Amino acid sequence: MHIKTRSSGIFDRWISDVNQICGPFSAKPLDMEFSGNIHKMGGSTLEMSRVTICGAQLSRGLNEIRRCVSPEFFCIFQMQGKSRVEQAGNGSILLPGDIVLVDSALPFSFSYQGESQQISLILPRPIVERTLNLSGIELGVRIPRHSHIASIANHLIADAAFYDNLDAEESSAIIDSLIMLLKPSILRSIGQHSPNERIFLQAVAFIHENIGDPELSPKRIASATGASVRSLYRSFAVRSMTVSDYIKTQRLEMCAEYIKASKSKLNLTEAGYRFGFASPSAFSTAFKQHFGITPSSYCQQCVG
Repeated sequence: MHIKTRSSGIFDRWISDVNQICGPFSAKPLDMEFSGNIHKMGGSTLEMSRVTICGAQLSRGLNEIRRCVSPEFFCIFQMQGKSRVEQAGNGSILLPGDIVLVDSALPFSFSYQGESQQISLILPRPIVERTLNLSGIELGVRIPRHSHIASIANHLIADAAFYDNLDAEESSAIIDSLIMLLKPSILRSIGQHSPNERIFLQAVAFIHENIGDPELSPKRIASATGASVRSLYRSFAVRSMTVSDYIKTQRLEMCAEYIKASKSKLNLTEAGYRFGFASPSAFSTAFKQHFGITPSSYCQQCVG
């Protein structure tokens, strides 16, 4: 759907479409004529959309972050025009061919003074954090179009956009390839992070390395990372998360990926224990609360 107007009703309908496709966002029109267009691409297994915007600011603040069920990463490919992105104290002007990574668990914004077209690809948080591990992620900083990495990544995503029948394995391969391709450009030394960020990154790494331990707790994580429990809680709170909820979400997301990859060739009780759930009932209850279906039903869907 394409919209070009100053009418608040149509503008509201446009941001509603954005929320439906990309998750919670807020937006405001700038002092110029607004136009907006968004549609999904890549089929059902690759969460990708093409967005055309003019005369608006699109942002995700703390209110929107709190409404996120599973805050992921967005990899943004600037296709036409230009835009400005801000996150984590960084600001960049994106020109055609530039790429930027943003974390939807932290506040960020995009401004579009003139007509701008982007492709937005959702990168699942468990895959990004597992691939990048301890190293910090440079957010809101453009990967310039003239770099070899940006050139190859743009070709990869442009080719993927033409297919609407990719299966789960093909989509996972594209995402894995893209993350590994961008890795040298989006990492920075952990020493460059603030103390709060270092605690968070070290805690996340420790959680991932010990996700199968049912005794994993904030106290143990704080001790292993050399932080106080209070500092640990604070490093997660600024991202609108609790330590316990993060552990639980990671266990469930990893378990779902494990079930999907196994193609039903596993014992679901064993899968729950593998990722730190103390009992089959605790695993089944948590899984249904998070995904809306039981582990066995999810397994059947993956097979289907």
